[in-house]
Amino acid sequence: MRSVGAVVLAGGLRYTEMPPPPIREGEVLVKVLSAALTPADVAAARGYLPHAYGKVAGSAGVLRVVELGHGVTGLAVGENVIVSPRCFVELALFKNGVMAEQASLESRCLEPVPQSVGGTTGLYLSLLAHLPPVVSSISGSSMLIAGCGYEAYVLAGLVKDSIRAEALCCSESGLQRIARLGIRSHLRGNPDRSFDVVYIASLDPYVNSIAVRRCEELLYVSPLVPDLLVPLPSCTKRVLSVARVRPSVAEALSVVRRASRELESMFKVMENLKAVAESAKYFSRLAYVAPSEVRSEPGGS
Repeated sequence: MRSVGAVVLAGGLRYTEMPPPPIREGEVLVKVLSAALTPADVAAARGYLPHAYGKVAGSAGVLRVVELGHGVTGLAVGENVIVSPRCFVELALFKNGVMAEQASLESRCLEPVPQSVGGTTGLYLSLLAHLPPVVSSISGSSMLIAGCGYEAYVLAGLVKDSIRAEALCCSESGLQRIARLGIRSHLRGNPDRSFDVVYIASLDPYVNSIAVRRCEELLYVSPLVPDLLVPLPSCTKRVLSVARVRPSVAEALSVVRRASRELESMFKVMENLKAVAESAKYFSRLAYVAPSEVRSEPGGS
């Protein structure tokens, strides 16, 4: 391939063609099967977060290994992988991401998945594989989720039957979506009580500041949220960065299959990288799915 198409951060998002990415020591060359703009990608594109100018956008997705750089072990050519949550923020803001036809990523940023997983199933898996281990580690009787996007929606659905959960939303549409799960929701308001557990899934510093003040025991920070947007109070006993949690592919596949219909309604999927760049001014949840992957059935079959 003499050049690859890519969507880059350059005063917003724009489509460009560039030489194939080099493979450095410890890196893996991959073909991108699907990629998504996470909230941090969108915030950077709109000038709300600092970022490297001209970098490739997109920080979540499912990929196919093309070539292994020197020193890489544990992966094989032809294997499908997802972007690990540990790398979401750095790929959104500082390093070349995956909104391109090809990418070269550090091997630590990749998690193997079943070969049948691709298309939108793999995309949602990349975005949500960190949630099952978080849910299994939650203790206490009450939880506040800051944010009402796709991550917050899925998390609320997972915990609503086992813990008293509430949500703190940034938008009316998000509030209505979460409320349909039977979750008490607040629109940028101050909940009238404190919570054993708080999960930050919002990029709104105001909402996050309200949420952390209501945390009594354990504060989780989503791997999709840069630390600079989370003010940490001295009263919180423990803070856990979810980016450090090893994702659970098998459990997350089950979650994705159950939530696939709702997730599909939240993302606008493009088969063309140029269309992603052109639509970024109007849509915040954009995904690119390579044409050969568009027909992947929900569940990866």
